[in-house]
Amino acid sequence: MHPSLEAFALAAGLLALGAALVHRFGFPPLPVYLLTGLVVGERLPVEDLEPLPSLGLLLLLFSVGLEFGPDRLRELSGKALRAGFFDALALPLGFLLGLLAGLDLRGALLLAGVIYISSSAVIVKLIIDLRRAANPESEVVLGVLVLEDLVIALLLALLGGQGPVGFLGGVALALAYFLFARFLGPRLVRFMEGLSDELVLLLGAAFTAGTALLFHAVGASEGVGAFLSGVIAAGLGLRERLEHLFGPVRDLGVALFFLVVGAEALGLLRGLTPLAVGLVALGLLLKLPLNYLGGARAGLGRKRRLYSALYLVPRGEFNLVLGALALGQGYPLVAQVAVLLVLVSIPLGALLIRYAPEIAQALYPEARPRKRAKRAEGSPVK
Repeated sequence: MHPSLEAFALAAGLLALGAALVHRFGFPPLPVYLLTGLVVGERLPVEDLEPLPSLGLLLLLFSVGLEFGPDRLRELSGKALRAGFFDALALPLGFLLGLLAGLDLRGALLLAGVIYISSSAVIVKLIIDLRRAANPESEVVLGVLVLEDLVIALLLALLGGQGPVGFLGGVALALAYFLFARFLGPRLVRFMEGLSDELVLLLGAAFTAGTALLFHAVGASEGVGAFLSGVIAAGLGLRERLEHLFGPVRDLGVALFFLVVGAEALGLLRGLTPLAVGLVALGLLLKLPLNYLGGARAGLGRKRRLYSALYLVPRGEFNLVLGALALGQGYPLVAQVAVLLVLVSIPLGALLIRYAPEIAQALYPEARPRKRAKRAEGSPVK
């Protein structure tokens, strides 16, 4: 029996147990996947689980790209754009923090991205699980997430490849994909309408993984390639079908990915410094007032703008991509901040989002109605 089968059975069993425990209390399972990895990481041979965790990350970025289709850009409201402007102020502030921490320009840019980007996958899942998608603050938050994903995709294209050659190669490849979608996409969609779901699933997986490999081959970021493949698929009108088909496979891969992140975080965090802890705390606190102000500019009331600020706390997939990139480029401080920020913000963010109404009620209690006078002025006394 192959050792990977043992590792997979153990990992799947632990993840299922954790998900069952939190499901009972109405919490999302992603924080438990991370914590499970932290607890059993040294006893679980995570290397035997590959390539499922890496595939899970690619499918997660593909799903983020599906949510970022051209139609979603056209649907962006002025409210989301105004809120996104304040949210984007975290980038220059994070860059300044990086310079003050002694990083060079590239390292400071990576740190700025880590502090800025929230997790679309985690936040959207929480909003859906808690049945708040129709709330006014959710429209603003989802628009802000679309803008964040666009900015980070550009940042990854700049920093994730092998210098200018990788960036230019990625841009050329992206243009080729968009031209393909523009001129041959409609024929491809008509062809796929007659295919079985199983075949569409296999073709979609091959397209995502193949695009990631092509981007890696030209010196660009494979994460950007997976993200771009989702954008192209959404632009061709395949979002609903691919979301339905990829959902279970993606969820399994994502669960294993977060388990592996938690397990590998132990080694990275053993050399944790007070500077890294301080940057994580500042990163968590920095965006709260920015997003609160953004919610105000978007026209939300006091409670709703507080909800929007709390919703954007969780960090996730792109933070880990940036952290891995930083580690590979010789910035262990940025990698530590990225991993610790994810480990702290997902459980904390899940709690904050879950109890956002109670937090808002405690901070902004409803004004008590004025007591009516027992007797109107001039009324006869009995």
